[in-house]
Order: sequence, then structure tokens, then C-alpha cells
Amino acid sequence: MLWILCLALVTADQGPALPGAIDATQLQFSAPALVTEIDTGTLKGEPRQLAWSPDGDLLYLQTADGKPPSEKLRHYTVSLADGGIETVQGPPAWAVAYWTVKQDRVAPGAPWLEIAVGRRQETTKAGPGQAGVLDRQSNPTAVAMAGPSIESLANGMHGNQTANVLVLSLQGEEVTRWINEPRPIPGTRFSWGPSGSGALVGVGEGGRLVLLDASKHHRSIDGPKDALLPAWSTDGARLAYLQRSGRKKFNVMWLRVEKR
Repeated sequence: MLWILCLALVTADQGPALPGAIDATQLQFSAPALVTEIDTGTLKGEPRQLAWSPDGDLLYLQTADGKPPSEKLRHYTVSLADGGIETVQGPPAWAVAYWTVKQDRVAPGAPWLEIAVGRRQETTKAGPGQAGVLDRQSNPTAVAMAGPSIESLANGMHGNQTANVLVLSLQGEEVTRWINEPRPIPGTRFSWGPSGSGALVGVGEGGRLVLLDASKHHRSIDGPKDALLPAWSTDGARLAYLQRSGRKKFNVMWLRVEKR
């Protein structure tokens, strides 16, 4: 009787069974492929959204120029076939629908599975050591967001400073985090998988992509780095993301997702 009770408690903790559940440990990924390079000096603004079209032929890219709440939004579509970029007047209806699901706290098709939000203060220090801000962050923009001045980094004065950290987690496993970010936008650093899959992809340390599922599996995806705006296609077959390639340049990348 005791083992039956324990089994019931474990099942209750994990929620109802998902018919389309994805096991993160049973997925394999192709090598990342380049779609095109974008120059935010030309497109104007920092990347804000990335979304898949239902047929998988297009990606929607949104950039934001200026400071909120008065920033100017610009809208583009990117062809997966040839990397062509076209300006559009606003987000297509399919992009709005995709983004609404992608960045929600609740898993699509699994309302019991919800991202937890935690805020805390941590002590950070400069340098390559464990928990050092330069070790956590992978590019100059991200380091700047953590708060250090050039002088403090040069003089080693950034050590043992307190940082405000916002952490998103799924069933106790960290999905992603922001350090001293005044206005975090959830969808920029994670994306739910297909409806009923109970899985998501997030941006981890060093801009690596990490995969989590409803069974509390957690794994990194080899290849991607300095990533942002991960976007999992609605059929679950592809992952797209942006990879910083220069001060104002990003590569639009994608990789195939298959079950072993």
C-alpha cells in the first residue's frame, strides 16, 4: 500500500499525463544552419520578437528602436528558403498568435504546468571565476546590463557587488535569468514547445540553449551560443534563434529537432 501511495503522490506532483509529451533526453538536433545575417543598424532597433509562420516558411522579426514606453517598433518577415527580408506594416496575425503562446507562463495544452518567477539578490564579482559576472555573461551588451562601469571592471572594483536577479524556473529547474535588467521580456529568453508537449527551450548561461520537459529533464543543446529569442516551431520539428555576431549584427539560425 505504501508504494501505491508514493506513486500517487509522484503522479499528482507531475500533473496529468500528456499525450504529446516530449522527453528532452530522447531528442537529437542537427547542426545549426544559417538563414541570414541581420544588421540592426540598417533594420533599426534591437531584436524584440521572433515567431514562426504556421507553414514554417517564414519567420517574423520585430525590432524596437528607442526607450520604452515610446520606442518605435519595426516589423519584418524572413524567408527560410532564401533568407530574404521584407518589411511589413505590422505583425501578421499568425505572429501575434504564436507570440501569445510562446511567452505565456502556462504551457500550451497543459494548464497545470506553469513557469515560476523568483526574485532575489546575489553577490556578483568580475573575472572568469565561478559566479563572476564576466563568466555569466557572454557579450559586452549583457555584461553592461549587469551594472559594472568600465573603471570598476578595470580596477577590480566590481567584486562582491549585489545584483538583482530574476529567475524563471519550471518544476524547480532554472529556465533562464536576468541580472539587473529593469524590464525583462519573457519571450526573449524562452519558448514553449508544441501544444501538449510540456517542453520548452530557454537561454542559459553563456547564451546556450537548454531544454526542459514536464518530467523535470534538463539538458543543453550543443552548438548554439550567444543566443536570444529562441523560437520552437508549432510542429516541434525546428528551433530558430538569433545569435549575436557583432556589435549590431545577428545571425538568424535554425536547427532540426528529431526523436531518437
